[in-house]
Formats: sequence, structure tokens, C-alpha cells
Amino acid sequence: MLSVSLPSSPDLQAQPLRFLAAYWGVWQVMSTRLHTALERQHGLDLRTFIALSYVQAGPITPAELARQLKVPRYEVARILRRLDDLHAIARRRDPADARSHELHTEPLGQVLWAGAMQTVQAVTAPALSTLNTDLDPLTAALERLAALSPEDQP
Repeated sequence: MLSVSLPSSPDLQAQPLRFLAAYWGVWQVMSTRLHTALERQHGLDLRTFIALSYVQAGPITPAELARQLKVPRYEVARILRRLDDLHAIARRRDPADARSHELHTEPLGQVLWAGAMQTVQAVTAPALSTLNTDLDPLTAALERLAALSPEDQP
């Protein structure tokens, strides 16, 4: 058994606690504001909006959507059920694999996504504008962390 000397109290300014606390704070503020605005104005939660964004970007299979969102397929099924209820998406046979379906955005889904995207931009603009030139490097760094597979992590 390894013997590790731990401080008697946490230093909240030391890494990784500083990073985790900042990440948590940003997530709490941004996601709460976005969730409230998206739900009130468009009947979407943040997760469903992000899923609709992937479908809006082009045909995608449910399995690929699950990989992109980093959630189990059963969770994607719930998200897709919500988008089906909103008549936002359609499922079509994958031309490359008849056993698979691709997800496509329906006209109502395109309108829903466009309106929701305007809401997302309006809600996030004040906070993100404070980052100025730091936004792209910060986003790139977070994307690198998100891309780590479980095998890459200690």
C-alpha cells in the first residue's frame, strides 16, 4: 500500500480542485440559464437541443449520436422520443446499411433548431464575450479533455 501525505485541509486554489470548482461553477450557471430559456421558449432541455444540433448538422445514426453525446444508447432513445414527439426528426434507412437508420431533421425540427440556436446565442453571449480571444483556445482545450477515452485516463 502506498503512503501518500495529504494536506490537513484542501487548497482550493491548487489544481485539480481549482479546475473542478471552476468547471462546476460555469456548468451550473450556464446550464441552468440555458435549460430554463430553452424549456420556456422551445420545449427543449439542453441535452435535447445538443442532440438536435447533431441531427441538424447532417444525417447521423442513433449509435453515432450516442458516441458523440457520450451517453448510453438507451438515453439517446429517450432524447429521440422527445424529438419525435416534437415532429423534429425523421428516421430513414441508411443507404450504406439497410439494417441501420439515419436521423434527419424535419422542417419543423429545422425551425425549432433555428429558434433555439438564437436563444442559446442570446443567453450565452454576455458570458462568452468576456472571454474575448480566450474562447477558442479554451474550447479547444475542453474538446481535448472530452475526447479522452476511458483508456487514456488514469
